[in-house]
Amino acid sequence: MKTYFKALLAAIIFVPGLALANFQTIFNEMQREGVLQVELELSLATLESHARTDAEQAAVFRFTDKQGQAQEWSTEVNVRGRFRRRICEFPPIKIDFSKQDLKARGLLPFDDLKLVTHCQEGKEGQEAVLREYLAYQLYSKLTPYNFRAQLVEVTYIDTDTDARFTKYGILLEDTDELAARLNSEECEECYGLSASNINTEVYLTHAMFQYMIGNTDWSLAMGRNLKIMKPVDGGNYWISPYDFDFSGLVDANYAIPNQDVGQEFVGQRVYMGEKASRSDIDKTIRLFQAKKAELISCVETFSLLDRGSRKEMARYLEHFFDSLAKGDFFSDASFSTGDAKAVANGK
Repeated sequence: MKTYFKALLAAIIFVPGLALANFQTIFNEMQREGVLQVELELSLATLESHARTDAEQAAVFRFTDKQGQAQEWSTEVNVRGRFRRRICEFPPIKIDFSKQDLKARGLLPFDDLKLVTHCQEGKEGQEAVLREYLAYQLYSKLTPYNFRAQLVEVTYIDTDTDARFTKYGILLEDTDELAARLNSEECEECYGLSASNINTEVYLTHAMFQYMIGNTDWSLAMGRNLKIMKPVDGGNYWISPYDFDFSGLVDANYAIPNQDVGQEFVGQRVYMGEKASRSDIDKTIRLFQAKKAELISCVETFSLLDRGSRKEMARYLEHFFDSLAKGDFFSDASFSTGDAKAVANGK
Protein backbone atom coordinates (compact mmCIF):
# COMPACT_ATOMS: atom_id res chain seq x y z
CA MET A 1 0.00 0.00 0.00
CA LYS A 2 1.32 3.39 -0.97
CA THR A 3 2.51 5.82 1.71
CA TYR A 4 -0.50 8.07 1.17
CA PHE A 5 -2.94 5.28 1.96
CA LYS A 6 -0.98 4.23 5.02
CA ALA A 7 -1.22 7.80 6.34
CA LEU A 8 -4.92 7.91 5.48
CA LEU A 9 -5.58 4.61 7.19
CA ALA A 10 -3.67 5.76 10.29
CA ALA A 11 -5.85 8.85 10.45
CA ILE A 12 -9.02 6.80 10.16
CA ILE A 13 -7.96 4.44 12.93
CA PHE A 14 -6.41 6.81 15.42
CA VAL A 15 -8.46 10.00 15.16
CA PRO A 16 -11.43 9.71 17.56
CA GLY A 17 -14.80 9.62 15.83
CA LEU A 18 -13.27 9.24 12.37
CA ALA A 19 -14.25 6.23 10.29
CA LEU A 20 -14.01 5.31 6.64
CA ALA A 21 -17.79 5.10 6.50
CA ASN A 22 -17.88 8.87 7.03
CA PHE A 23 -15.87 9.45 3.85
CA GLN A 24 -17.15 9.23 0.33
CA THR A 25 -15.57 7.30 -2.52
CA ILE A 26 -16.31 6.98 -6.22
CA PHE A 27 -17.44 3.39 -5.64
CA ASN A 28 -19.82 4.49 -2.89
CA GLU A 29 -21.26 7.03 -5.30
CA MET A 30 -22.14 4.21 -7.66
CA GLN A 31 -23.17 1.45 -5.27
CA ARG A 32 -26.91 0.75 -5.11
CA GLU A 33 -29.51 -2.00 -5.31
CA GLY A 34 -30.15 -3.31 -8.79
CA VAL A 35 -28.38 -2.30 -11.98
CA LEU A 36 -26.53 0.98 -12.48
CA GLN A 37 -26.53 2.50 -15.96
CA VAL A 38 -23.11 3.83 -17.00
CA GLU A 39 -21.42 5.00 -20.17
CA LEU A 40 -17.84 4.42 -21.23
CA GLU A 41 -16.64 6.44 -24.23
CA LEU A 42 -13.35 5.33 -25.78
CA SER A 43 -11.64 4.15 -28.94
CA LEU A 44 -12.48 0.48 -29.36
CA ALA A 45 -9.79 0.06 -32.01
CA THR A 46 -7.18 1.32 -29.54
CA LEU A 47 -8.54 -0.98 -26.84
CA GLU A 48 -8.22 -3.95 -29.19
CA SER A 49 -4.66 -2.97 -30.10
CA HIS A 50 -3.78 -2.85 -26.39
CA ALA A 51 -5.20 -6.30 -25.65
CA ARG A 52 -1.73 -7.81 -25.00
CA THR A 53 -0.23 -4.77 -23.25
CA ASP A 54 -0.80 -2.68 -20.12
CA ALA A 55 -0.90 0.56 -22.12
CA GLU A 56 -3.51 3.06 -20.98
CA GLN A 57 -5.86 5.07 -23.16
CA ALA A 58 -8.15 8.01 -22.50
CA ALA A 59 -11.83 7.37 -21.80
CA VAL A 60 -14.85 9.24 -20.47
CA PHE A 61 -16.95 7.57 -17.78
CA ARG A 62 -20.51 8.73 -17.02
CA PHE A 63 -23.19 7.77 -14.53
CA THR A 64 -25.93 9.36 -12.42
CA ASP A 65 -25.12 9.60 -8.72
CA LYS A 66 -27.40 8.89 -5.77
CA GLN A 67 -28.53 12.51 -5.74
CA GLY A 68 -29.69 12.23 -9.32
CA GLN A 69 -26.83 14.35 -10.64
CA ALA A 70 -25.10 13.45 -13.90
CA GLN A 71 -21.42 12.67 -13.35
CA GLU A 72 -18.78 12.77 -16.08
CA TRP A 73 -15.17 11.78 -15.43
CA SER A 74 -12.06 11.84 -17.58
CA THR A 75 -10.32 8.52 -16.94
CA GLU A 76 -7.66 6.18 -18.26
CA VAL A 77 -8.43 2.55 -19.02
CA ASN A 78 -6.28 -0.47 -19.77
CA VAL A 79 -6.84 -4.14 -20.47
CA ARG A 80 -6.34 -6.41 -17.47
CA GLY A 81 -6.34 -10.12 -16.69
CA ARG A 82 -4.03 -12.90 -17.84
CA PHE A 83 -6.32 -15.48 -19.38
CA ARG A 84 -9.37 -13.42 -20.32
CA ARG A 85 -7.38 -10.82 -22.23
CA ARG A 86 -6.18 -13.62 -24.50
CA ILE A 87 -9.50 -15.29 -25.24
CA CYS A 88 -12.20 -12.64 -24.75
CA GLU A 89 -13.86 -10.97 -27.68
CA PHE A 90 -14.16 -7.98 -25.34
CA PRO A 91 -11.48 -8.02 -22.62
CA PRO A 92 -11.87 -7.04 -18.97
CA ILE A 93 -10.52 -3.58 -18.18
CA LYS A 94 -9.40 -1.36 -15.34
CA ILE A 95 -10.73 2.18 -15.03
CA ASP A 96 -8.26 4.61 -13.51
CA PHE A 97 -9.72 7.86 -12.14
CA SER A 98 -7.55 10.89 -11.48
CA LYS A 99 -6.67 11.22 -7.79
CA GLN A 100 -6.66 14.99 -8.17
CA ASP A 101 -10.14 14.96 -9.70
CA LEU A 102 -11.42 12.70 -6.93
CA LYS A 103 -9.97 14.97 -4.26
CA ALA A 104 -11.39 18.07 -5.97
CA ARG A 105 -14.88 16.57 -5.75
CA GLY A 106 -14.49 15.64 -2.09
CA LEU A 107 -13.83 11.94 -2.64
CA LEU A 108 -11.10 9.72 -1.28
CA PRO A 109 -8.42 8.82 -3.86
CA PHE A 110 -9.37 5.16 -4.29
CA ASP A 111 -8.97 5.46 -8.02
CA ASP A 112 -8.77 1.99 -9.63
CA LEU A 113 -11.97 0.10 -10.39
CA LYS A 114 -11.98 -3.24 -12.18
CA LEU A 115 -14.68 -3.75 -14.79
CA VAL A 116 -15.61 -7.36 -15.47
CA THR A 117 -16.88 -7.32 -19.05
CA HIS A 118 -19.08 -9.64 -21.10
CA CYS A 119 -16.01 -11.34 -22.68
CA GLN A 120 -18.09 -13.30 -25.21
CA GLU A 121 -20.75 -11.88 -27.51
CA GLY A 122 -24.32 -13.13 -27.45
CA LYS A 123 -26.55 -14.50 -24.69
CA GLU A 124 -23.85 -16.75 -23.21
CA GLY A 125 -21.54 -13.79 -22.62
CA GLN A 126 -24.27 -11.81 -20.87
CA GLU A 127 -25.33 -14.77 -18.74
CA ALA A 128 -21.76 -15.45 -17.61
CA VAL A 129 -21.52 -11.89 -16.26
CA LEU A 130 -24.79 -12.24 -14.36
CA ARG A 131 -23.76 -15.60 -12.93
CA GLU A 132 -20.39 -14.24 -11.82
CA TYR A 133 -22.11 -11.26 -10.19
CA LEU A 134 -24.22 -13.74 -8.23
CA ALA A 135 -21.03 -15.45 -7.02
CA TYR A 136 -19.86 -12.13 -5.53
CA GLN A 137 -23.28 -11.67 -3.93
CA LEU A 138 -23.21 -15.15 -2.41
CA TYR A 139 -19.77 -14.60 -0.90
CA SER A 140 -20.89 -11.28 0.62
CA LYS A 141 -23.60 -13.15 2.53
CA LEU A 142 -21.02 -15.41 4.16
CA THR A 143 -18.34 -12.93 5.24
CA PRO A 144 -17.63 -9.19 5.42
CA TYR A 145 -14.16 -9.83 3.95
CA ASN A 146 -15.40 -9.45 0.41
CA PHE A 147 -14.92 -7.20 -2.59
CA ARG A 148 -18.04 -5.12 -3.09
CA ALA A 149 -19.46 -5.62 -6.56
CA GLN A 150 -21.87 -3.39 -8.47
CA LEU A 151 -23.81 -4.77 -11.41
CA VAL A 152 -23.84 -2.27 -14.29
CA GLU A 153 -25.23 -1.94 -17.77
CA VAL A 154 -22.43 -0.33 -19.73
CA THR A 155 -23.16 1.60 -22.88
CA TYR A 156 -19.89 1.61 -24.81
CA ILE A 157 -19.50 4.57 -27.17
CA ASP A 158 -16.82 4.19 -29.83
CA THR A 159 -15.08 7.52 -30.41
CA ASP A 160 -13.91 6.33 -33.84
CA THR A 161 -17.30 5.45 -35.32
CA ASP A 162 -19.91 6.78 -32.84
CA ALA A 163 -21.25 3.21 -32.63
CA ARG A 164 -22.98 2.27 -29.37
CA PHE A 165 -23.82 -1.02 -27.70
CA THR A 166 -24.90 -1.95 -24.18
CA LYS A 167 -23.75 -4.95 -22.15
CA TYR A 168 -23.79 -6.10 -18.54
CA GLY A 169 -20.64 -5.70 -16.50
CA ILE A 170 -19.43 -5.83 -12.89
CA LEU A 171 -17.58 -2.98 -11.18
CA LEU A 172 -15.32 -4.06 -8.29
CA GLU A 173 -14.15 -1.68 -5.61
CA ASP A 174 -10.53 -0.55 -5.42
CA THR A 175 -8.34 -3.05 -3.53
CA ASP A 176 -7.01 -0.27 -1.30
CA GLU A 177 -10.57 0.68 -0.43
CA LEU A 178 -11.38 -2.89 0.56
CA ALA A 179 -8.29 -2.93 2.77
CA ALA A 180 -9.04 0.45 4.36
CA ARG A 181 -12.65 -0.49 5.10
CA LEU A 182 -11.33 -3.34 7.24
CA ASN A 183 -8.37 -1.49 8.81
CA SER A 184 -5.84 -3.43 6.81
CA GLU A 185 -3.31 -3.04 4.04
CA GLU A 186 -2.62 -5.23 1.05
CA CYS A 187 0.40 -7.51 1.25
CA GLU A 188 1.71 -7.41 -2.30
CA GLU A 189 4.70 -9.71 -1.68
CA CYS A 190 2.97 -12.40 0.35
CA TYR A 191 3.70 -15.37 -1.87
CA GLY A 192 4.18 -18.78 -0.33
CA LEU A 193 1.92 -18.26 2.67
CA SER A 194 0.20 -21.27 4.18
CA ALA A 195 -3.25 -21.41 5.74
CA SER A 196 -1.66 -21.16 9.20
CA ASN A 197 -0.83 -17.51 8.43
CA ILE A 198 -4.47 -16.69 7.62
CA ASN A 199 -7.35 -16.04 10.00
CA THR A 200 -8.82 -19.52 10.36
CA GLU A 201 -12.48 -18.54 10.05
CA VAL A 202 -11.84 -16.38 6.98
CA TYR A 203 -9.67 -19.01 5.33
CA LEU A 204 -12.08 -21.89 5.82
CA THR A 205 -15.07 -19.80 4.74
CA HIS A 206 -13.19 -18.94 1.58
CA ALA A 207 -12.08 -22.52 0.87
CA MET A 208 -15.57 -23.90 1.47
CA PHE A 209 -17.12 -21.19 -0.72
CA GLN A 210 -14.79 -22.03 -3.59
CA TYR A 211 -15.72 -25.68 -3.15
CA MET A 212 -19.42 -24.79 -3.07
CA ILE A 213 -19.29 -22.93 -6.39
CA GLY A 214 -16.95 -25.51 -7.94
CA ASN A 215 -14.00 -23.16 -8.47
CA THR A 216 -10.41 -24.42 -8.54
CA ASP A 217 -8.90 -21.34 -10.18
CA TRP A 218 -7.23 -19.98 -7.07
CA SER A 219 -4.08 -20.42 -5.00
CA LEU A 220 -3.06 -18.96 -1.65
CA ALA A 221 0.62 -19.77 -2.14
CA MET A 222 0.68 -18.06 -5.55
CA GLY A 223 -1.71 -15.27 -4.56
CA ARG A 224 -3.87 -16.29 -7.52
CA ASN A 225 -7.29 -14.68 -7.83
CA LEU A 226 -7.29 -13.46 -4.26
CA LYS A 227 -5.91 -10.53 -2.32
CA ILE A 228 -3.97 -11.06 0.90
CA MET A 229 -4.45 -8.40 3.58
CA LYS A 230 -2.69 -7.65 6.87
CA PRO A 231 -4.56 -5.87 9.69
CA VAL A 232 -2.66 -2.73 10.68
CA ASP A 233 -3.17 -3.45 14.37
CA GLY A 234 -1.67 -6.95 14.12
CA GLY A 235 -3.29 -10.33 13.93
CA ASN A 236 -3.44 -12.92 11.20
CA TYR A 237 -3.75 -12.12 7.53
CA TRP A 238 -7.06 -12.43 5.75
CA ILE A 239 -7.97 -13.01 2.12
CA SER A 240 -10.63 -11.91 -0.33
CA PRO A 241 -11.25 -13.69 -3.66
CA TYR A 242 -12.26 -12.51 -7.10
CA ASP A 243 -12.66 -13.92 -10.63
CA PHE A 244 -15.10 -16.84 -10.49
CA ASP A 245 -15.59 -17.44 -14.21
CA PHE A 246 -13.94 -20.88 -14.12
CA SER A 247 -16.39 -22.12 -11.48
CA GLY A 248 -19.15 -24.60 -12.09
CA LEU A 249 -21.66 -22.04 -10.85
CA VAL A 250 -20.73 -19.60 -13.63
CA ASP A 251 -19.90 -22.32 -16.19
CA ALA A 252 -18.38 -19.94 -18.75
CA ASN A 253 -18.06 -21.61 -22.14
CA TYR A 254 -14.32 -20.87 -22.27
CA ALA A 255 -13.51 -22.34 -18.83
CA ILE A 256 -11.21 -25.36 -18.65
CA PRO A 257 -10.72 -27.90 -15.83
CA ASN A 258 -7.74 -27.63 -13.50
CA GLN A 259 -6.02 -30.94 -14.07
CA ASP A 260 -3.26 -30.03 -11.59
CA VAL A 261 -5.69 -30.68 -8.72
CA GLY A 262 -7.45 -33.64 -10.29
CA GLN A 263 -10.43 -31.79 -11.74
CA GLU A 264 -11.63 -33.75 -14.75
CA PHE A 265 -14.29 -31.32 -15.97
CA VAL A 266 -15.50 -27.80 -15.19
CA GLY A 267 -17.96 -27.93 -12.32
CA GLN A 268 -16.45 -30.98 -10.64
CA ARG A 269 -16.00 -29.95 -7.03
CA VAL A 270 -12.49 -30.20 -5.61
CA TYR A 271 -11.78 -29.10 -2.06
CA MET A 272 -8.51 -27.16 -2.14
CA GLY A 273 -8.32 -26.06 1.48
CA GLU A 274 -5.33 -27.01 3.59
CA LYS A 275 -5.54 -29.31 6.59
CA ALA A 276 -7.70 -27.99 9.43
CA SER A 277 -9.14 -29.33 12.67
CA ARG A 278 -12.44 -31.17 12.62
CA SER A 279 -13.95 -28.62 15.00
CA ASP A 280 -13.02 -25.72 12.73
CA ILE A 281 -14.43 -27.52 9.69
CA ASP A 282 -17.61 -28.31 11.62
CA LYS A 283 -17.98 -24.64 12.52
CA THR A 284 -17.60 -23.66 8.88
CA ILE A 285 -20.17 -26.23 7.80
CA ARG A 286 -22.64 -24.89 10.35
CA LEU A 287 -22.15 -21.40 8.94
CA PHE A 288 -22.97 -22.56 5.42
CA GLN A 289 -25.93 -24.64 6.54
CA ALA A 290 -27.34 -21.67 8.46
CA LYS A 291 -27.03 -19.58 5.29
CA LYS A 292 -28.48 -22.21 2.95
CA ALA A 293 -31.95 -20.70 2.55
CA GLU A 294 -30.54 -17.21 1.99
CA LEU A 295 -28.01 -18.40 -0.57
CA ILE A 296 -30.52 -20.46 -2.54
CA SER A 297 -33.03 -17.62 -2.44
CA CYS A 298 -30.40 -15.19 -3.74
CA VAL A 299 -30.14 -17.32 -6.88
CA GLU A 300 -33.80 -18.19 -7.28
CA THR A 301 -34.99 -14.57 -7.04
CA PHE A 302 -32.38 -13.10 -9.40
CA SER A 303 -34.83 -12.20 -12.16
CA LEU A 304 -32.21 -10.99 -14.65
CA LEU A 305 -31.41 -14.64 -15.34
CA ASP A 306 -34.03 -16.84 -17.00
CA ARG A 307 -35.86 -19.43 -14.94
CA GLY A 308 -33.95 -22.36 -16.42
CA SER A 309 -30.55 -20.89 -15.50
CA ARG A 310 -31.69 -20.11 -11.96
CA LYS A 311 -33.00 -23.63 -11.48
CA GLU A 312 -29.74 -25.09 -12.77
CA MET A 313 -27.67 -22.95 -10.40
CA ALA A 314 -29.95 -23.70 -7.45
CA ARG A 315 -29.64 -27.45 -8.11
CA TYR A 316 -25.88 -27.11 -8.22
CA LEU A 317 -25.90 -25.46 -4.78
CA GLU A 318 -28.41 -27.97 -3.43
CA HIS A 319 -26.02 -30.79 -4.38
CA PHE A 320 -23.35 -29.12 -2.24
CA PHE A 321 -25.66 -28.81 0.76
CA ASP A 322 -26.81 -32.40 0.34
CA SER A 323 -23.18 -33.54 0.55
CA LEU A 324 -22.79 -31.63 3.82
CA ALA A 325 -25.99 -33.06 5.29
CA LYS A 326 -25.11 -36.64 4.37
CA GLY A 327 -21.54 -36.39 5.62
CA ASP A 328 -20.13 -37.09 2.16
CA PHE A 329 -17.82 -34.11 2.49
CA PHE A 330 -15.88 -35.70 5.37
CA SER A 331 -15.84 -39.18 3.91
CA ASP A 332 -14.53 -38.09 0.52
CA ALA A 333 -12.51 -34.91 0.94
CA SER A 334 -8.78 -34.92 1.53
CA PHE A 335 -7.47 -32.17 3.75
CA SER A 336 -3.78 -32.69 3.16
CA THR A 337 -1.92 -29.77 1.58
CA GLY A 338 -1.56 -30.31 -2.14
CA ASP A 339 -3.68 -33.46 -2.00
CA ALA A 340 -7.12 -32.10 -2.75
CA LYS A 341 -9.41 -34.50 -4.56
CA ALA A 342 -12.77 -34.40 -6.28
CA VAL A 343 -15.59 -34.67 -3.77
CA ALA A 344 -18.73 -34.33 -5.88
CA ASN A 345 -19.40 -33.68 -9.51
CA GLY A 346 -22.24 -31.27 -8.85
CA LYS A 347 -24.23 -32.52 -11.81
